[in-house]
Amino acid sequence: MPIRSIIKFLFIATFVLTAFDFLSFHSFAASENRCLVCHMNIEKNKKNIHPALKKGCETCHVTEKDLEHPKHNKSMKLLYDLPELCYKCHKEANFKGKRRHSPVVKGQCNICHNSHSSDSVKLLVSDAPELCYKCHDKKKFERKYVHTVALHNCFRRCHNPHANDNPFRLLMPVNEICVTCHRNQETGNHIATLPGGYIHPMSGVSDPKKPSKEMTCASCHNPHSSSFAKLFYSKGKCKRCHKYY
Repeated sequence: MPIRSIIKFLFIATFVLTAFDFLSFHSFAASENRCLVCHMNIEKNKKNIHPALKKGCETCHVTEKDLEHPKHNKSMKLLYDLPELCYKCHKEANFKGKRRHSPVVKGQCNICHNSHSSDSVKLLVSDAPELCYKCHDKKKFERKYVHTVALHNCFRRCHNPHANDNPFRLLMPVNEICVTCHRNQETGNHIATLPGGYIHPMSGVSDPKKPSKEMTCASCHNPHSSSFAKLFYSKGKCKRCHKYY
């Protein structure tokens, strides 16, 4: 047999076998979950699959009464409205607290999460911080001096993405979370000693710019980015609160 014919035969055989394997897999998947006959892209080539899919689509979806699926529009609906549906598997207490993320308050879980599958962890629609920029102004995180942690996953070290009792849903109170990285500043002695041996307080007094709140590291430093070195809010850092000549 001529070499050209052999190559042609091998090419056709490879194509047929590949197509057979795909169709066999899809037929098996469809037999396990009939929804995949039409909705085959729900989990195709995705790194992370919602565990609920393994339990079957009926875990979350139900046919609307007197409407045949897929013949009629809106023939399928969720068993419960969001976020109640999510709470059937996810502990509701983890989404409660004094400070709740706006999408959580509105029950809009799918603003951040894909219901079926995703290439991002936790079924996120996209990776953080790009995901966060869909609502939060990116320019505020891109000034000349950027806090290193703000370049990465916002909720890995600093924020709870759902709810807790701390301001801005921080994982800990402001000063506590800062010193988890800035150990040398834990005592507050990084602030220059003033005449008379006075050391500028880091806590325990009111913030002059926000009298209703306590002084914290964030009273002087922007936790995300700044146009000034050391993430100060202004060039004359002390003049922000103090008047002197």
